[in-house]
Amino acid sequence: MKYRRLGRTGLEVSEVSFGTGDNAGLMTIAPEEDRFGAFERALEIGVNYFDTSPDYGKGRAEENLGRALRRFAGAAGRPLYVSTKVEIMANDFDDIAGAVVRSTEASLARLGVESIDVMMIHNPPRHVRDPSVAHWHPLTPDDMLGPALEGLEKVRAQGKVRWFGFTCENAEASAVKQVIASGSYDVINCWYNMVNPTAGFIMPDGVRYGQGYDNYDGIITHAGEHDVGVAVIRPLSGGALTPQVIEAGAAGRHRHAGGIYTRKPATFRPEIERGRAFAFLHQESRTLPQAAYQFALAHPAVSTIVGGFSDMAQLQEIARIEALPPLTTDDWARIRAAYAANFYLDAVAQD
Repeated sequence: MKYRRLGRTGLEVSEVSFGTGDNAGLMTIAPEEDRFGAFERALEIGVNYFDTSPDYGKGRAEENLGRALRRFAGAAGRPLYVSTKVEIMANDFDDIAGAVVRSTEASLARLGVESIDVMMIHNPPRHVRDPSVAHWHPLTPDDMLGPALEGLEKVRAQGKVRWFGFTCENAEASAVKQVIASGSYDVINCWYNMVNPTAGFIMPDGVRYGQGYDNYDGIITHAGEHDVGVAVIRPLSGGALTPQVIEAGAAGRHRHAGGIYTRKPATFRPEIERGRAFAFLHQESRTLPQAAYQFALAHPAVSTIVGGFSDMAQLQEIARIEALPPLTTDDWARIRAAYAANFYLDAVAQD
């Protein structure tokens, strides 16, 4: 395992870290022996950064990660770092700072730890609040740099949190850049994959943005310029960048896979359709998921990739990327050609 600096935190974190979200499902619905087995194996291969949230499994992910830490962390032989999140709902808008404090206390109890290394605001930054959003309501830069930051500073003063961060899922790029430039937050979680690489990849003409396809306008590059650590999420685009899904569609997802793509399969269809443009990367010597991780790690501002693993086999597959040669010049040329052709979606529609 190789390690990278997590921005100004100075933490040296594994290039591949361990996510606990519903999308993969391992730490929310899989049997305990599967969870413990994968966690122990992750420690053996050098993983030292673990990302969770109160939302994942409605608290189960934090509880199960806490159990695994208590059982195995003592044998790791190295520091282990935990990131979790605060979720501000519409009924918290009148007391955002208090919600941060209350959520932190609850996460500490579920995890069974005395402090959290990185506490993130789960709500995406946007310039206008929108309480009608069904999930995490956007917060404005004023919210992020006002009451949310006030709450984070309070729990840090109490020794319960070390560093601050926020997530960028469906965020507005200009709002993200404003918060990053303030210097108040140290880490971001950001979508970055071959299906949507706009957070760090200069896209050629041809890609069409709009409903269901956000333009993150280089926020990873912007974060690197401000010494903000970058944890990539959704490196496989929810499973779209796997041969099983390319071949079988949503039915090819792992039995443990959940999240919005299970609750609302129609939202997964655009990811699958775009993901098929990269099927050529699945080869005998290197799998498509391995290539997807190599793609994300090629960006110099990326600190770690938060892997969403459904079982130990997926973890083992990604662990082997350290021994693989990088993507070739031809691979990169074909990737860029797919973008220039808007993922070949027009040709598919004509068929």
